[in-house]
Parts: sequence; C-alpha cells; structure tokens
Amino acid sequence: MSKITKFIALTVATLGVAGGIITTTNPVTASANTKFRYYTNIKDHTYKVLTNKSYIYSNGKITHKTIFMMGAYEDKGGYVWVTYASHVTQNGKKVVYYKFKNGAGFTGWVRSSALKKANTNKATTKQLKTVKPHKGWS
Repeated sequence: MSKITKFIALTVATLGVAGGIITTTNPVTASANTKFRYYTNIKDHTYKVLTNKSYIYSNGKITHKTIFMMGAYEDKGGYVWVTYASHVTQNGKKVVYYKFKNGAGFTGWVRSSALKKANTNKATTKQLKTVKPHKGWS
C-alpha cells in the first residue's frame, strides 16, 4: 500500500470518528412540544377536505404521526365523517384535531384547519355514516 493511500485511509477514519463524536454530543430535537388537554364528543357531521397537505395522526393524543397526509385518504374537495375532537397545546398554542372516517373506512386524526363543516346530500352522508372502519387502522 502506498503512503498516499495510507494517508487517505487514516484521514477518512479520523474524520468519521470526529463526526460521530460531534453528532452524539449535540442532539437535534425535531418534534413540536405537544401536550394533550382533553377529548370532546362532538355532534357527528360531514366535513369537506380543504387541503391534501395535512398530516394524519393515529391517536387523539397526537403522539404518533402516520406516514400519510390527507391526500392519501381523501382528496381535496372530498368528504369525511367527523365524530370526536382532541384538544392539544402545541408550542404554547391551543389546537383542535378531529377524528375522521372516509368513505373507504380509513380513520385518523387531522388538524381542524384541514376540514370545513359541509352540508351534503343524504346519499353521501348515509354512506359515510354506515361504512365500517378499516381493520388496519383505528
């Protein structure tokens, strides 16, 4: 092995160890400071989806973000059935999340600003009310 190859190998190993030490001593926190406050049983109603770019959570305490966004379950302009509200504080601001169920039976919790109360025809409302929740999600 030549001197240049040994020098390069030693330099790479040294930088790798130094980089590992730097990243372990300065941890980065990326999550928002979220505190659960309480649940509310709201009157069941049909809501219209306003945005596809709202994150979906799997529980009302907003502790587990799913890999999906609203567009994966229901497209903008579609309708969902809302049954519960979860009140949380995120970074000092009070926020409400709604538990929704779409026409395929998928459920989740989404921020209230992503939905708007809507009046729909009886067929749409009946379909959203009677569909059984999907077995993969609760």
